[in-house]
Amino acid sequence: MDVAASFSDAGRRPRLALIPVYWHLLSIDAPSVAVLWAWSFSRAVAAPVSWPALAVLGLGTWLLYVADRLLDGRGGAAPGDLRERHRFHARHRRMLLICGALAIVPLSGLIAFRMSAAARREDAWIFLIAMLYLAAVHVPRIRARARVPRRLRFPHELAVALVFAAATAVPAWSASTAAHVDLLWLAALFAALCWLNCAAIHAWESAQPPRRWSLASTLALVIACVAGVFMFPAVHNPGVFRLLTAMLASALLLFALDRDFSRSRRRTAEKHGDLSTLALRILADAALLTPLLLMFAWRV
Repeated sequence: MDVAASFSDAGRRPRLALIPVYWHLLSIDAPSVAVLWAWSFSRAVAAPVSWPALAVLGLGTWLLYVADRLLDGRGGAAPGDLRERHRFHARHRRMLLICGALAIVPLSGLIAFRMSAAARREDAWIFLIAMLYLAAVHVPRIRARARVPRRLRFPHELAVALVFAAATAVPAWSASTAAHVDLLWLAALFAALCWLNCAAIHAWESAQPPRRWSLASTLALVIACVAGVFMFPAVHNPGVFRLLTAMLASALLLFALDRDFSRSRRRTAEKHGDLSTLALRILADAALLTPLLLMFAWRV
């Protein structure tokens, strides 16, 4: 089913409703979240980040997500494992490959001529870890060798969250060594928030019936409590206080989405349609855009 087409059926929905759909389908959601939080980290710890560093983060994140979704949607994938984002990438594979090849040109130029040596070195480590992750997930031979007992498996969603949070913190980390202490615990809390996002999406897209109390709801409350507790000593540090406010708001939004989904699924006792799952996925990523609400305060 072409979800974008379903949004505009019979003219019942305005064209503006297509913006969040294509924000997700074109894999712009993850880069925009990464750039927004990287900028927010830099403001919170007073470590000015240049626009080339943010551009490298945005382009690099977009390329990795497009590659991951193209690999997910290749011919050998089981149809039941595919979502609309995978089918969209499969349908527009050639155009996305061309755009990706074109994006590599400015990305390479920014890395070679506009990045500091420290940022280049740290980004190289993040890139290497991301490549190892893609290989472990998508290369059958490596995946077969990497199989470990279930009780020892590292959660897939947590691995994605740690890499994403580390990449997001790198621009501010390389800009100021004095900010490393604050960045460590802020990035750790953001990684937990990313894990919450991934765990919630995985549960919503799963065919299994939801539990009365899910991992996502538990994570959301833990993150909200930790952010709330840390806000008290951070009240005299406006930047950190605002960032914790954004984390608290994101955790509560994701908690509300997960509880609403669980109640709906139990009430109807049937799987949500693809359109409902798509809407939930978009809302889950939009819940991470809370620093936008604080941008004016940061500007002031």
